[in-house]
Amino acid sequence: MQDEFQVLESAIKQAGQRAQTIRQSGLSVTTKGRQDFVSQADIAVEDELKQVIRSLFPADGFLGEESGLIQGVDANTSGVWVIDPIDGTTNYVQGMDYWCVSVAYVKNNEIQVGFVYAPDRDEFFMAKKGQGAYLNGARLAIHDPEKGQAIIGLGRSNRRPVQEYCDLILMLDTQNVEYRRFGAGALMLAHVSSGLVHGYFESHLNSWDALAGLLLIKESGGQVTDFLNNDGLLSGNPVWAASPQLWENLNKLLFLV
Repeated sequence: MQDEFQVLESAIKQAGQRAQTIRQSGLSVTTKGRQDFVSQADIAVEDELKQVIRSLFPADGFLGEESGLIQGVDANTSGVWVIDPIDGTTNYVQGMDYWCVSVAYVKNNEIQVGFVYAPDRDEFFMAKKGQGAYLNGARLAIHDPEKGQAIIGLGRSNRRPVQEYCDLILMLDTQNVEYRRFGAGALMLAHVSSGLVHGYFESHLNSWDALAGLLLIKESGGQVTDFLNNDGLLSGNPVWAASPQLWENLNKLLFLV
């Protein structure tokens, strides 16, 4: 499958660059929910990647944020490609650089492959199960932060009470842990694997935002929750992923909030 993956890598980069071009020429944006936007670039990128994936892997299924689930040839044996065409659409629309294209492949209820591409930042992350994680070709290895220097990324899910998020911030403050919220979960997970932040937590995340980044973290030596448990592929789940010691230190506390 090496040749197919090379074609897919090229297609992901082209799709991200196309999103940049669309933004430069002017965007049409609609609202799916409170602070939840979709642009014509989201739809165009997903359609473009779906066509490439279905030509390369015709037996597999497809799950896209915008177009939903398309079953594979055999729902029991086929893999599923999971796509977020633009994670961080609000950032993208506002001209910020913190957004990405996320692509993952799931088979036998395990994440096999993950790609995260942030075009404005020129960052291309890739991981394959058992073969490591890479940023622009350089292998990644997670290290625990020094005591008192931990920074974790946070996501804020509208599916959970806002008070829960406020309590989470208070708990982190009592543990002397800094936090950042940049509005693109897939990219923040990728940045855990590269050490820009040391962990990421969100009380509910969809699979297209989570899977590629979780594999990146696992393959770079981090710890992650079992996202695919309890139908996480279609229903989403909480996400906690971090360097090993930080994961252990905060795991119980995060899920008590």
